[in-house]
Amino acid sequence: MFHKTRKKLSLLYATLFFLFFSFFLIIFYFALVNLMNTQQLDELESHYEKQKYDFYAYMHEQQRLSYDPDQNYFYYIYTKDHNFVHGDETYKGMQQQLEQFYSHSPISENSSVHFEWQEHYFLLLKKPIYEKHNVAGYIILGKSITLQKHFFQKTIQLLILLTCISTILIGLLSYYMARKAMVPIQWSFDKQKKFVSDASHELRTPLSIFYSSLEILELEEAHTLSPFSKELVHDMKDEAQLMEALLEKLLFLARHDQQQWAQHQEVIPLSDLLKKIAIKFQKIMPAEIQFVTEIEENIEFFGDITKIQELLYILLDNAKLYTKKGPISLSLIKESNAIKMTVTDNGIGIPEHDLPLIFDRFYRGDVARQRNGTGLGLALAKAIVEQHSGKIIVSSADSKGASFQVIFPI
Repeated sequence: MFHKTRKKLSLLYATLFFLFFSFFLIIFYFALVNLMNTQQLDELESHYEKQKYDFYAYMHEQQRLSYDPDQNYFYYIYTKDHNFVHGDETYKGMQQQLEQFYSHSPISENSSVHFEWQEHYFLLLKKPIYEKHNVAGYIILGKSITLQKHFFQKTIQLLILLTCISTILIGLLSYYMARKAMVPIQWSFDKQKKFVSDASHELRTPLSIFYSSLEILELEEAHTLSPFSKELVHDMKDEAQLMEALLEKLLFLARHDQQQWAQHQEVIPLSDLLKKIAIKFQKIMPAEIQFVTEIEENIEFFGDITKIQELLYILLDNAKLYTKKGPISLSLIKESNAIKMTVTDNGIGIPEHDLPLIFDRFYRGDVARQRNGTGLGLALAKAIVEQHSGKIIVSSADSKGASFQVIFPI
């Protein structure tokens, strides 16, 4: 149990760290990208302020496009009729690509975009040129951001690698710290289990003597006891039997905790066993309850027949106890890799907040507290199922009945 808890805590801490660290890195990455993008746009804006006056200087001259591969930015100036006026470029052939890219764009539009061409990445800025509040032309400015793009791609890979390594290290550290934190808890839990086991074992002897003494008293003093005294002795015997049954349950659970149980393993004709138990329960069911069975023939199972029988009694008793009227069903089917046994009732159901707790020892829901019982039945059922390497699954809705499915591996 504690090993599973350590694993769950380690997984929880590692997952929380992964989510937090990933969230932090995502914010950091996009903040860095946005900062770089803003800085580059500001740089292009400054170039725009310088170059927009070329529009007037070269307006009535012959079109001129200069080429300078060492320049860190390029620009193209156009009239409002999309006629090229002047420009400096750093990549040959870019002008035709950008003219096609912006061919359907309004001349008054102010925009910035990322553009990819021949495995190069560019940041483009398009701004109109105004003359007396009217658009006279526009400028397309751009600069290469290929190096920055590759830098951020490698940064993403590095951040992902760091996140994975950090998560693994945090997981290992969490597992180590969880193990340290569990030491005093496990020590206390082991002492508690030993106390329950020892107390259950030691109380059996005085309880047996007490019950035997009551029987002797009842036999030898039968003629001298008053009716009230006889009734009192009878009630004390009943309580002693209930106490003995409770001690047997506690002792069984204590042995289950310490994995010291002893089972008589044999091949169980499970289909026949369920039919016999169904006949017994059919006789004691009230008229308001319809007991339905759907038992597949010739299913056998290797296990402890006494414990399997006790498991069925617990589940059927619970179904009968919490059902006032309606159907109770018992089914048994065999699949390719499992045997499934299901008990379904039409009773008061189990509230959603009680579902994770119903297999805990001595736990009783608000409705269950109003009925007789010790709160150990379902804990015993789960222990029996686990001893046979199976699992028990409960599904329910408040006021709509409950279904307990036991799955035994083949």
